[in-house]
Amino acid sequence: MHLGGRPVVDGVGLNAAGGEISAIVGPNGSGKTSLLRALAGLLPYEGRVMEGGTDLSRLSAAERARRVAYLPQTSALRAMLSVREVVALGRYASQPGLFARTRRDDAQIDEALRRTEISGLAERAYPKLSGGQQRLVLIARALATGASTLLLDEPTASLDVRHALSLFALLESLAKEGYCVVLVLHDLDDVMRHAASAVLLDAGRVQAHGPPTATSFVAAAEQTYGVSLLPGDRLGFRTRESIRKGTGAP
Repeated sequence: MHLGGRPVVDGVGLNAAGGEISAIVGPNGSGKTSLLRALAGLLPYEGRVMEGGTDLSRLSAAERARRVAYLPQTSALRAMLSVREVVALGRYASQPGLFARTRRDDAQIDEALRRTEISGLAERAYPKLSGGQQRLVLIARALATGASTLLLDEPTASLDVRHALSLFALLESLAKEGYCVVLVLHDLDDVMRHAASAVLLDAGRVQAHGPPTATSFVAAAEQTYGVSLLPGDRLGFRTRESIRKGTGAP
């Protein structure tokens, strides 16, 4: 994959299975978001992106949207739409015509609002919400599509601790229901806690893949980030500088 004539992701293979959470991790500028956007069909790429045995490049935009939902890091949405109206945008690819919303659409919207715990915000104006609340609305919009594959770029960004934990619980619940959930994450602790598999990128190339708690993956992460796993095999990392200074977690 090239941007501006420069290769940003090269030779990356990602096998994300339904029924589990997969993570894409790596330092800033490693190609995580570019890879996720390519999987969503938003960036040109070489090779194939398959979903359920179907090459997604052969589908129309609407057909692809019914299979794969994408949540970006940030949204340019500024229109004074209500939360319900924003979530309803997720049903666009499934509607038979413009504004032809059905009872099934309404049910999907209500369920998405309920599962993200924002039903009480349904009539609020989206631009007037906090950044964390807007994030939950966009996640609800992705759920409302009914797509079985969810591609989420840093979904816990701007969320407080309670909502972040609730979101991971929701994503784990969706995975158990058979969804394929692919997350770009920065926090290695979150990756180890919640992802069944992960791909570690650096400079657009794969450094490791597999279970993030596997010894080989941890070793590659330590090398890539310049950090060390906390002593005693406890969950978490600290910088090597803090180890040299005798600071950080005991």
